[in-house]
Amino acid sequence: MTALTAPPVAAAVAASPTATGGAGRRKPDHALAQRLQARGRECLRKGQFSLAQAQFAQAVRADPGQQLGWLLLAQCDHRLRQTGAAIEHLHEAFRLDHQDAQVCQLLVDCLLEAHRHAEVIEALESLGPTAVRSAHWHLSKARAHLALQDFQGTVRECSAALGKAGGDALLRHQALQGLGHGLMKCDGHVEAAWCYRMLLDANPLDFGSALSAAHASSWACDWPGLVGDFERLRQCIAHVDTSGHVPITGRSPFALITLTDDPGLLRWAAEHTYREQRAGLLAVPHDPARSIPRPDGKLRIGLLSSDFHVHATSLLIAECLEGMDASQFALYFYSGGQDDRSALRARVRATAACWVETADLSTAQLVERIREDQIGVLLDMKGYTQGARMDVLVHRPAPLQVSWLGYPGTTGADCLDYVIGDPVLTPLSAQPHFSECIAQMPHCYQPNDSTRTRPQPVSRAECGLPEDAFVFASFNMAYKIVPEVFEAWCRILQATPGSVLWLIVEQAPARERLQAAASAHGIDPRRLVFAPFLAPERHRARLPQADLCLDTFPCGGHTTASDALWAGVPVLALQGESFASRVAASLLHSLGLPEMACTDIDTYMQTAVTLALDAAALQTLCHRLEQGRLQSPLFDGRRFATDLGHLLQRMVARQEAGLPPMPLAAASQVAAPVGR
Repeated sequence: MTALTAPPVAAAVAASPTATGGAGRRKPDHALAQRLQARGRECLRKGQFSLAQAQFAQAVRADPGQQLGWLLLAQCDHRLRQTGAAIEHLHEAFRLDHQDAQVCQLLVDCLLEAHRHAEVIEALESLGPTAVRSAHWHLSKARAHLALQDFQGTVRECSAALGKAGGDALLRHQALQGLGHGLMKCDGHVEAAWCYRMLLDANPLDFGSALSAAHASSWACDWPGLVGDFERLRQCIAHVDTSGHVPITGRSPFALITLTDDPGLLRWAAEHTYREQRAGLLAVPHDPARSIPRPDGKLRIGLLSSDFHVHATSLLIAECLEGMDASQFALYFYSGGQDDRSALRARVRATAACWVETADLSTAQLVERIREDQIGVLLDMKGYTQGARMDVLVHRPAPLQVSWLGYPGTTGADCLDYVIGDPVLTPLSAQPHFSECIAQMPHCYQPNDSTRTRPQPVSRAECGLPEDAFVFASFNMAYKIVPEVFEAWCRILQATPGSVLWLIVEQAPARERLQAAASAHGIDPRRLVFAPFLAPERHRARLPQADLCLDTFPCGGHTTASDALWAGVPVLALQGESFASRVAASLLHSLGLPEMACTDIDTYMQTAVTLALDAAALQTLCHRLEQGRLQSPLFDGRRFATDLGHLLQRMVARQEAGLPPMPLAAASQVAAPVGR
């Protein structure tokens, strides 16, 4: 019996006239129902859930108006992992008494488990008018709103839950945490930081709340607040190092990637996050003896993501997907994101041998579907970013599971066998900092699309830029701007009179803080020019008005950097030790511009100033960039597809030989056949 279908007896109950209240129902037999319930309870005590389920199914047929019978039947369904049947039977129990808040909550909990978030809201709102709307009720509704990306709804319901939490520490924690997450999505970064600080006040060693507060302060460019947040974060880390105990985090380790390039610390945070997320789940270990299925002689590659729409991931992968050899590979997409009806989504979908919408699939359902699809290699393209399904990966629905492109670092997860990188991004010497085995592409790990447009540039006047100024630009998100790098930018501006710095920061309070910081460094705040977020095509049209892009650190540009390079704008990077601090360096090496990846901030500043003051040097650099753009493998998506196919086949070859995963050097670096 799978978790995807109800058992025959449950289906019969749902279809019976007595279950639906249809015409011609027979008279309820209360005595028979009680006897059947007693037998079912005895089976439950013995752990005989299928037998108990059959008894309770007969009981509800005998007396469909008794709520307890439906609840007992749903309990068995849930024990047997038949979530769909449990939901159906809980609906029957709730239909009998819409004032019963407990039954409503049981139904909602199952719906949340099944990722049926719109139904969660419907069920909660159908609770009778005299029933109490508890803090738990509001938190459940907030969870559904968050999953549906209704962030205003998330804030509203978490605020209500906070008002009703009283002295319950757990409910208060959940309400503040949810409120912080909702506010972050509504650009209320300063307010979100205070939510996380309140959590820290209650538990000063809560690593996740300390990390969330620091991330919120970074988004707000509230650097005085960040100083205090970072200090509390250090205290939490020190406590974990000495005690080994990690309080509930509830936060992605991605936030730490933007604050440090210490790869050991990043692995530490990722591993603790993974342990928290897999708590209560039975992780399936890698099995080298597990065969790789090849239905129809093809290797089925699964792509697991919620970003198959107008998103950086899809912008990068489109041409690569089109270039995958259809005689060798079949692409199966497991899409948990929105259908934006865009041409980009249609282009990605056109490469699919199979397309599965997963937003409403429970863990068990999605695991079963991937297994039924006989996926050989499952590519996880989310890690710990929004819409991730680590809950599915823990169950190992595919023989080989690989992290690629969506998460810039190690996941710390033992359910992922490889992480795809390249010799610059992930040198084999960095293997101790990854839980996954490093698998290197021969060139850059990032695919790119040579068919993307280079629109006719818009004018500087349209961008609000001075005509004759040297324009430094950084189009990374505000949370990637850290005080030390901003100070370096100000020093660059001081050394290049008349230049301006072009930034994408939409929130007025954050802009004002950056202007104040510039003033404190002796820079006229009017030399900061702020740009709005634009659609990809319009963004590419304005890029040529920049003279030099200054990358951020420790989390640098990814798609942001390759977009600038595609537009012919040089990028100056500051290369560190972490994955996220080396992406731009990888792009630059692929283009034959390794000197543009600096390893210290003094060289970074000196190079920027030199290029701004030496027009001939900048022109030479731009010429080399244009040659690299046309001739290097970086912007050849179909070549990337061939290289990716070869790398995946190397992983598969080890599995088919009964060998465990191991680090795979770039093909050009392999001196001998892969062995034990």
